[in-house]
Amino acid sequence: MPAHIVRLVLLLAAFMILAVAARNYMLDPSYYQFGNYRGDAVIELAAGDPQFRGPAYCRACHAERHTEWTAGAHRSVKCEVCHGPAREHPAAGPLPKPDDTVKLCTLCHEAMPGRPAAQPQIVIAEHPVPHDGALQCLTCHNPHAPKIGGQGEPAADQSAATPVTAETAATAQISARLVVLTTPCAPCHGADGRNASMSAALAGNQRAALVRKLQDYRSGTLQHPVMNAVTKSLSDEDIADLAEHYASLPGGPTQ
Repeated sequence: MPAHIVRLVLLLAAFMILAVAARNYMLDPSYYQFGNYRGDAVIELAAGDPQFRGPAYCRACHAERHTEWTAGAHRSVKCEVCHGPAREHPAAGPLPKPDDTVKLCTLCHEAMPGRPAAQPQIVIAEHPVPHDGALQCLTCHNPHAPKIGGQGEPAADQSAATPVTAETAATAQISARLVVLTTPCAPCHGADGRNASMSAALAGNQRAALVRKLQDYRSGTLQHPVMNAVTKSLSDEDIADLAEHYASLPGGPTQ
C-alpha cells in the first residue's frame, strides 16, 4: 500500500478515536434515558420549586376576586396568565398588572377567520367605536368577570306574533332603532340600564337629567374617554330617544 494512503488511513483512524473519546467525555450519562434529551433534567425539574402556584394559591388573599373569577367567562384563564408567576408572591411584593390590556386581550379576542364563532371577537379599528383605538380594555371591561353588564338574555320566540299592521310596524321600527342606540350602552350599563357594578345605573333617571348628561359628554363639557367617543355621533333625536327609553325603565336614580 502506498505510504500516503497509509498516512491517510492512520489520520482517519486517529480522528475517529478522538471523536468517540470526546463524545463519551462530553455526553451526559443520562442522555436518552427517557428520550432524546438529558434524563436527569426530569428529576431536577420535579425537585424544583414551582414557578406557578395556581388559582387556589391566590384564593387565600383574594377571595372576592377568586369568587368573581370562578363565576365569569374567564375562569379558564388562570390568574398567572395575566399577572405572571406567583412563586415569590407576596413576599417579593405585589404581582404586576398588565399595562397594555389591548395587546394582552386581543391575543384571544381579535377577530380572526380561524377562530370559532363562539369566541368573543372584535375588530380593533372599530371597537368600541370606529377609528378609536386609544382606549384600554379595562376602561369598560372587568377582567375577572367580563360578562358583568353584558347583553342580557336572548329575546323570546316571536314565531306566534300578531299580524303586522302599520302601528306594529312603526313600533318594530322604533324598537329596532333603540336596539342600535342602546347596544354601545349595554356592556357597561346593562341591557336593562340597571347595572351599577362598573358604571352608573341609567334606568329610572329623569329624562331631562339624562339628556343633559349625554349632551355634555357629546360636547366634551364632561370628560370620559368612552362616553365622549360613544356620544360624539349621536344626534339630538338620538339623545332624546335614549333618555326617554332609560327614563321609562324601572329602577332608581343614579346615586
